[in-house]
Amino acid sequence: MDTVRVLIIDDEKVIRDGVERSLAGRGYQIVKAESGENGIEMLEQQGCDIVLLDLMMPGIDGFGVLDWIKEHQPQIEVIVITGFATVSKAVTAMKQGAFDFVGKPFTPDYIRIVVERAVEKISLEAETKKLREERILSLEAIQNEQSLLKTVFGCMVEAVLITDPQAVVVHHNPAAIKMLDIQTDPVIGKPLSASINDPVAVQMVHEAIANNKVVTREFAPGTVSRRYLRAHCAPVISSGSDGDKMLGSVTTFEDISTHKQIDRMKSDFVAMVAHELKSPLASIEQMIYALQINCGHEEANACNRLHNRMTVRTRDLLRLIENLLNLSKLESGTVVFNLERTSGHEIIRDIVEVARPQAEAKQIDVKFIPCEEEWWFNIDFDHMRTAIMNIVSNGIKYTPEGGTMLISTSLNGGFANLVFKDSGIGISEADLPHIFDRFYRVKGKATRHITGSGLGLSLVKEVVEAHQGYIDVKSSPDNGTTFTLSFPVVETADTVS
Repeated sequence: MDTVRVLIIDDEKVIRDGVERSLAGRGYQIVKAESGENGIEMLEQQGCDIVLLDLMMPGIDGFGVLDWIKEHQPQIEVIVITGFATVSKAVTAMKQGAFDFVGKPFTPDYIRIVVERAVEKISLEAETKKLREERILSLEAIQNEQSLLKTVFGCMVEAVLITDPQAVVVHHNPAAIKMLDIQTDPVIGKPLSASINDPVAVQMVHEAIANNKVVTREFAPGTVSRRYLRAHCAPVISSGSDGDKMLGSVTTFEDISTHKQIDRMKSDFVAMVAHELKSPLASIEQMIYALQINCGHEEANACNRLHNRMTVRTRDLLRLIENLLNLSKLESGTVVFNLERTSGHEIIRDIVEVARPQAEAKQIDVKFIPCEEEWWFNIDFDHMRTAIMNIVSNGIKYTPEGGTMLISTSLNGGFANLVFKDSGIGISEADLPHIFDRFYRVKGKATRHITGSGLGLSLVKEVVEAHQGYIDVKSSPDNGTTFTLSFPVVETADTVS
């Protein structure tokens, strides 16, 4: 605290000087008054922290000064100075609010002890006041924060449901009642299963709580709402000295009907444009082929090479359109997969034979090394053939002349792993995360003259995941690329035998 100001009020100079000497060197600021009137005047002008007050003075005595202090400056601590013959008056003064008293004659040590106790009390009261003010400020801040959170929670357009560990609803915002098809009123205090009839939504909450992980689901119209919703359910954990404690879950429902409608419009547009382009392009390819057949004028006038280039570009456009159509159907969920038991090695051998002319044109050695066991998986043959063909074709396309491409298979843990390793130009670390994005193509000097739409790998990923498979890629510039496709196996040679 700041320097303590001590005022000595006594009509005897020897007492005033004696008290001053007793407190000298303690760091106090000491002032003196010879009468009650003079002391009150000094208090009005400058104030103080501690008053050492003689009770028996002419004019305004110590009791009068004490009454004035308690009325006008009650924070001042008053120490009464009195003779032993008037101890009863000192007790009376303390009942009126004096802090302590010192009897005459006094020792310097006793004066110092009493004053230090008064200083300590002032310091403690100041600290208590500070803590009280901080607590009030903290309470106000908490109240303001709670009010702000309540306002934000109430204004959220997303529906929010908060449950306890037993999936009983403990809170929700107004949007939840508006957006969700709630079956009970009120919702709070009842199990989520009583308010929402969709078992997938209820299971989502139980799964998030049981596994302590965020669970995301999408709900079509007619399930939990009349709208298309995306839900995120997150567990709420409290960390303490005795370990983590599950408090419940928070589930948000976001209306994505507009996004789904836009996606559907885009898919419909792509499908319409693709269908409109496919027929005339196919006709152009057939007419070019007709010009090349049995035409002696072709070779003589160097038309054959031009027609070949036209054919290649036309087929590229047809492949782009076919990929667009397939992607549109896969993303819209309108594809019906005709699953059939297929030999994994058989489909790969078929694709290698189809791709061999493309590889031989660049003198690329394509090798297929199957595992010793035969294996089968349930697939839509046409879609899987297109996906694997895209992987092989890309490997050949991005491998320089004279390179190699190695295809191998292995069985592990009920999965068949198809590995496609080329010695091509490779993919940089920056490009690698984006190669499955639609229309994304690696740009650089090495790829400048290589044609492509950037849809092939997007289609591959969609097909692989639709067959409950996984796709992984490893690559680095100038060291080639390795794609690994993994699919669940339904039969092997051992199970058949």
